[in-house]
Amino acid sequence: MSTSTHTFDVILGVPSDCSGSFAGCQFMPSALRAAGLVEAVGAEDAGNLQVVMADPRRDPETGVVGLDDLLNLSAVVRDGTQELLAAGRTPLLVGGDCTLLIGVAAAIAATHPNAGLLFIDGHLDCFDGHSSPTGEGADMELAVLLGHGAQPLLDFGARTPAFSDDRVVVLGPFDEADAAALGSPDPRQFAPRTRIVGVDELALNPSEHVRSALAALEAAADGFWLHLDLDVLSSDELPAVDYPDPRGLTFDELRSVLRPAFASPHLIGASVAILNPTLDTADGDCANRVVELLAATLPR
Repeated sequence: MSTSTHTFDVILGVPSDCSGSFAGCQFMPSALRAAGLVEAVGAEDAGNLQVVMADPRRDPETGVVGLDDLLNLSAVVRDGTQELLAAGRTPLLVGGDCTLLIGVAAAIAATHPNAGLLFIDGHLDCFDGHSSPTGEGADMELAVLLGHGAQPLLDFGARTPAFSDDRVVVLGPFDEADAAALGSPDPRQFAPRTRIVGVDELALNPSEHVRSALAALEAAADGFWLHLDLDVLSSDELPAVDYPDPRGLTFDELRSVLRPAFASPHLIGASVAILNPTLDTADGDCANRVVELLAATLPR
């Protein structure tokens, strides 16, 4: 076991792109390593899980892009994450895309069955396969974890829902009205106890909102996993994302959210996803800024 004294003692890459068309997110782990992630975090580098989504077709029954590939990816992520958690490690998973959470949740169910989820994302990701404009799994993973969505994805997990809705806190979505207009289910219908703090409210006092979120998770859950989708940042701050939107947080606001969360003794692991290096500058400015963000928010 690692003797690291830092928050995370192992980094694991998940080079996935749920579009099935190799649009670029699969390069995120290599881009962050090139930007100095391993040294900045001070953790063992466990390499990449061998995952691939190479089918851009929507499944005719569920509407999910590359359904079989997504299920296979989820199994690999589950097994890799479960091995680390069972050994007492505190992993940082580096995506890829947010579909990695489906496998992570299955691993947590086996190793930390009463844990919660702190979900930091510019989108609610509560479409199902038919309502999603794209059919990509990253449109729908939170709904799946809360027990709503395509039956094969629900059946994959060890239990449904993967997380009790009172053990999930969502920070940062700016697309609630947009998603509803496109036909996304309202998560409050199937997860009425899940706390959702939109980006405008969060930005007013990010430190206070994350402290409240951590207190709620401490009261309801035994440990928590943190998931960060980098598109919670304004695209004016971080343009190298597939669905840019200027409504997100600034880097300073996100730092205020991450610092207390990463310092929590109840954190069992984390994942970060949705940087597309093919949209970055030639010198990797966005990747560099993400590594700087993580380095600045980890306690030393």
